[in-house]
Parts: sequence; structure tokens; C-alpha cells
Amino acid sequence: MNRKYMNYKYVLTVVVVLLIGIAIGYILVPIVSTPATYTPTTITIPIEKTVTIAVERTITVPIETVVTITTPIEFRKTSIIDALGRVIEFEKTPSRGISLTPSTTEKLFVLGLEEVIVGVDSYSNYPKRVLELVNESKITVVGGPWTPDLEKIIALKPDLVIMCRGIRPQEALYPKLEEVGIKTVFLLCDSARNPYDIYSDLHTIGVIFGVEERAKTISNEIESKISEILAKLEKANVSKKRVLYLIGPPSWGLYSAGGDTFIGWLINTAKGVNIARAYSGWPRLDYEFILQSDPEVIIVSAHGVDPKELYNELLNTPIVKTSAWSNKRVYLFTDEANDVLNRPGPRIVVALEILVHVVHPEVFGEIQRADVHRVVEE
Repeated sequence: MNRKYMNYKYVLTVVVVLLIGIAIGYILVPIVSTPATYTPTTITIPIEKTVTIAVERTITVPIETVVTITTPIEFRKTSIIDALGRVIEFEKTPSRGISLTPSTTEKLFVLGLEEVIVGVDSYSNYPKRVLELVNESKITVVGGPWTPDLEKIIALKPDLVIMCRGIRPQEALYPKLEEVGIKTVFLLCDSARNPYDIYSDLHTIGVIFGVEERAKTISNEIESKISEILAKLEKANVSKKRVLYLIGPPSWGLYSAGGDTFIGWLINTAKGVNIARAYSGWPRLDYEFILQSDPEVIIVSAHGVDPKELYNELLNTPIVKTSAWSNKRVYLFTDEANDVLNRPGPRIVVALEILVHVVHPEVFGEIQRADVHRVVEE
């Protein structure tokens, strides 16, 4: 009898101790394993399932039960596929960036990333704030798009250099930057063929810097303004005009824009017919082809060219035999007009507005800008 009593007493004692231990365990585990510095994060687990939390204990969560977990959360890596087809991963948001083309600089500024930029190329001049920051030594010029200075770039200690596909010096430079631990990303930039390539570049930048919504808003605004211009053209039922675009005066080589370029898209959208549309990239034309095509509008786009000097040069070329010359529809784009036409960026709408005035003045009125010159005087 005493023996049975003692056995019973022993078993009862063990059970009590176990129960106390379990109770203490439930009390102590969250106290010991929850760091005081972590901010509680609320998640909703949509189905009843067993989940393992970082405290290494398993719990069963009922449907739509809200659980507060006070353990660290591992953030997902941000990754993008750049214009060279490379998968680029980011452990954190870049804080020191360099832009090597003007169109990229414009995209960064329109997305509100001014504070991130520590270096730009020598042609980046928009918005005006860029030049102000350069003059204040807050942004450093690191060479031209085709002549980037490796030493200057490295000296700025960037954690990201944004480059452009199709610019060979930049494509040759990026392995050297990667070797010293500087991350690079390629955008389409000047190889863009339409506004959707611009939207793609904006989205890529948005993902990298966590401003995707801003990028989406900007793209939607651009698309809306383009649609307004197209609607007006459609309503007017205009006839298309044959257009010749030249990169600089004829003495520069009669280079034009093919049908698969950004400028080709602009001419086509402005209800023009790009006479070089059958070519790809930036073809070099000849006078025989130009005369056969007989452009009705000629656009020469370049910085630092004087309208009178261009007029005198054209006088000595077969250009004077074209309909464009006869009808005084030869234009020189300089300064901002030249920039917006040649930089696939946020100012694409400005470029399109200029072109529709030049190609269809009967609908939009004669162009009234100081940076667009009628080369053949009335």
C-alpha cells in the first residue's frame, strides 16, 4: 500500500513539474527570443496552414487570422534585366549614381532622384538644375558619352553607373568598372525606337530606386499628351508630307535617321513620311536618293550652326531642286529643339509638338520658337 502510494506520488510530482515547465516555456520563449529593437510587423496568412517563424517554433494559424511577428524580416533582393540582357541584383537602393548620357540624366531628374546623382556627362544640360549643381560642385562632369573618364568615375565612388546600349565606349568601359566593384546598368537610351522604350527605361530606373509609381505616372502623362496630339491630327485628316531629316548640314555627310529610330517614330507619328524609313539606324544618304524622294519638308538638326551659313551651303547643293526648298520648308533645329529631337526622354511630347507644327502648319500654325529657324527666307 505504501509502495503504491509512493509510486502514485512520484508520478504526480513528475506530471506537475512537466506542466510547470511547459507553462514557463510558453512565457519565456517570446521574452527571450524577441529583440526589443525590432518593429512589430503585421501579416495576414490567408489559409489555415502550418508556418515556421524565425523563433524556430511551429504554430497553426486559422483562416484570415492576423498575426503580429516581432522578428526580423529579410527583404527581397531587387533585380532588373538591363538593356544588355544582364540580370542585375541590388542588395540596397543605390545612393551615389552617375549618368553617362543626357537622356538618362533627364529621366533621373524627372523621377525626383536629384540627390542620388554625383556625376553626369558633359552634354547633360537639362533641367537647368543640373548645371546649377555642376557649378556648385555638387555634381561632377565625368567626360562625354563617347569619352567617359574612368579615373573620374572611380574617384566619385559611385555604387551605380547608368550607361547606354549602343554606345561602344560605354560598353567597353563597364567591365573595368565591374572589376573594381562598381555596379553598372545599361538602358536603351538613344537606341530607343518609340515612347515605349522610354517608358521601359523609366520603369527600370523606378525599380532600382524604388520609385515605380512615379515612373508609371510620368509614362501615363506622356502617353496621354501624345494621344491628344494624335487625336487632333486624325480630326484634321491631314495628308502625309515627305520629310528628310539630316544630322547637321550636308558637309557633315548627309546622315539621316532610319525607320527603326526614335526620330523615325516621331516623323511618322507627326504624319510625315520619313524618306529614309527603309533604312535601319543612321544611314548615309546621297543626293540622287534625296532628289528621287523629293522631300516636302527638310529638317537639319545641330548645335552651333548658323542659319545663314547653312543657307549659303545649301545653295551650292542639289537640295535647291527639292520641293522643300521651292516651298521654303527647310528648317534648322538648334539648342533645345535639337536636344528634344535627339534625346529619347521625358520631353518626347515637346519634340512631337515641334514636329507637327513644322510638318503640318496648316493645322497647328507656323512654328514660333527661337531655336527653330526657317532657312529659306520669305
